[in-house]
This record gives sequence, C-alpha cells and structure tokens, in this order.
Amino acid sequence: MDIIDSHAHISATPDHVLELLTEMNRLNISKACISGLGSMFDSVSNKEILETVEKFKPRFIGAYFIRPGVTSALEIQDAYEQGFRMLKAVIPKKPYSDQSFYPLWGAAQRLGMPIMFHTGLVTVSESSPRDIILSLDMHPIQIEPIANSFPDLNIILAHFGGHWAKDAAELARMRHNVYVDITGELDGWRAKLDEEGLDKYLWWKNAFQNVVFGTYIFPDQIKQVLKQDKDRYERLNLDEETKEMIFCGNIKKMLKID
Repeated sequence: MDIIDSHAHISATPDHVLELLTEMNRLNISKACISGLGSMFDSVSNKEILETVEKFKPRFIGAYFIRPGVTSALEIQDAYEQGFRMLKAVIPKKPYSDQSFYPLWGAAQRLGMPIMFHTGLVTVSESSPRDIILSLDMHPIQIEPIANSFPDLNIILAHFGGHWAKDAAELARMRHNVYVDITGELDGWRAKLDEEGLDKYLWWKNAFQNVVFGTYIFPDQIKQVLKQDKDRYERLNLDEETKEMIFCGNIKKMLKID
C-alpha cells in the first residue's frame, strides 16, 4: 500500500529535509506534502519550500502557507503558477468564516488546490506576540460556511479540531468536501484519542473514509506515528479499502495524482 504524508512541516532546523527523506525511505512513504510557516513557527519560508520541492522531485508536494487577512487571492494564483498544489491556512486576522476571505477560498477552488486549515489551539515561537492569536477564529465550525459556499473545494481540518474534535467530526460527516487528519504531538491529544477511542467521534458508517494520514512532527518521531496509526486502524478492524483511502487514496484524489 502506498503511503503519502499529507501534513509535514519543514522547520528551520539544519538537515531537516534530509532527515525527513531518510525516514520516508525507511518507512516506504512515497511522498510528503510540505509547508513552511515562517519565523513565527521557527519554520522555513514558502520560497524555501518551493526550492525543496524542485530539488527533490517527485518526493515532495508544496503546500503554500497563507495567513488569511495578509495573503491575497493573487498571491495564491502566483503560488499555483510557481508549482504549489496545496494551501496551509493558520492564524487568520479574523475568523476563517469572515467573508472578506472568500476570494482566497474562491481562488483555491478554481485552481483545484485543497486547503489544510489549522484547527484548535496553536503554539508559536517564544519571540512571537501572543495577542495576535485567537483560537476561536480557527474553530472547526468556522469552516462550515466555507464548505457550503465552495462545494468543490477540498478541505482538511488539521489536528481533527484539537479539543474540538467532536465538532470537526460532525462537520466531516455533514459536508462531502471536508476531511480530517489526526496529527499532533505524541503525548498530546492523540494519547487522549486512544483513551477515549477514535470511533467515539467517527461513529457513522464509512466515517474513516473522511480521514487523511499526516505526521506533522519531527522526522525522528515519524516511525512511531505511523505505527500508532496502523495499530489504531487494525484495532478498529478497518477494511483494506478504507485504510488505503486514509494513507494515500484521499490525498491522491484531491491532488489528482495517478
């Protein structure tokens, strides 16, 4: 079964890219969708992401970091023409649902670029101001009017909404173009998921077909994340078709990868 990491970040740490590639090769992960979130997150820039994608084709797919309220629709168009195929949205200036952002979502739908929205609480670098962030602006329900207004836009709720997992799950249940990933720190809410049971949230028939696989964390933890996810889906007795959708099928469909 092919494995594609739909949610990987490149930090400013030296050799991060080579360490990531090493782990991908070791674990048979064919591709990773990578983004850089800039200095606020101790990460690299969009420019550096593009350089990495070009250097290591076809292993990486570029996800362009946007900050709603700062990024323009024209910038998204330029990013697509440069070679980016996804968008990663986080720390909006206003709630994601604000109608002033609709040109961004319209551009993404027109270009066929899925958007991964950060949902839940967020942590920025020590040097970044905290007062610019309101996590309620990134609540999963902020995505509801976007999913309604842009039905051909593929949307991924990163981190399953964090502590708003129930709301993220219900939105994925009700909207055909909304998916979730279960990324997060190993000792964070993922541990809580195993205590409570992921099927408590994804309770309806074929619910797990709305999940995409991602790692999110540093390369030295990817092996553990992949094992946890595989073990979790075995315990839940998911069929092979559903597991294939999670690990590669859904993101391939969104990105039109053969």
